[in-house]
Amino acid sequence: MFNRRTLIATMATLSFMAHCGNVSINKASAQEGAPKAAPVLPSMKGETVVVAGATGRSGKVVVELLKADGVKVRAFSRNIEKAKAEVPGVEWISADVKDAKSIKGIAKGADRMVIALGSNSFKDPTNKPELVDNMGVALLAAEAKAAGLKQVVLISSAGVTKAKPSEEGFAKIMYTVMSSKLEGENALRKSGVSYTILRPVGLWDKPAGQFGIAFLQGDVPVSAMIARADVAAVAVNALNNPDAKNKTFTLFNVAQPQADGWKSALGAVAAD
Repeated sequence: MFNRRTLIATMATLSFMAHCGNVSINKASAQEGAPKAAPVLPSMKGETVVVAGATGRSGKVVVELLKADGVKVRAFSRNIEKAKAEVPGVEWISADVKDAKSIKGIAKGADRMVIALGSNSFKDPTNKPELVDNMGVALLAAEAKAAGLKQVVLISSAGVTKAKPSEEGFAKIMYTVMSSKLEGENALRKSGVSYTILRPVGLWDKPAGQFGIAFLQGDVPVSAMIARADVAAVAVNALNNPDAKNKTFTLFNVAQPQADGWKSALGAVAAD
């Protein structure tokens, strides 16, 4: 039997199915009631935002959006010269998230933080999920708390609570990644700093705003996709949006006439 929660999720799903023909939701939940009006957000111009993972595909978009808003971006890398060439106009610091000493004080004097890390041990075997997605996020959360940051936004992944242990090849690797991401999420929640945790579904490289964006509370199984640029837009919005504080939600693209309608939908997502 349909209630408001199911109806919100089902309408979003059917709308996207009409466009792509390949979307299903097995379970859905959303805050009851119509979304309230989107809050008018104060400018972050002149503030400093630490972006962890600034050279990643999602991190780069986050950086560009912040710079466009007049925000000072601070990032870190093991290879500063390469990082500067890839992502110019950023305050680069030589550090490694796997080295607690190197990131000590990384958030000092900053205002907010976006964590867009991805272990990607296929590319670099030293970037183990346990060290990046788990301990790395925990270290950054602790630094954010110590520096008194106003908000931390973590880009995690859908499915982190659904992964099952496996001893077989790729499945074993993916379980390690997902379980490490979940541990990182939990460390952020326990840190005491204000946070937003985004759990995007499959990522694709589409332009921002081509589709609408839907949110579902928690970690909901959704067979859908979302543009990296849209994830980045939500991440930047969540940095100073009171409707996003202390919330964890799945996000995915939907076909709808009002592509920026998501800005008023965050208020309908319940806090953790």
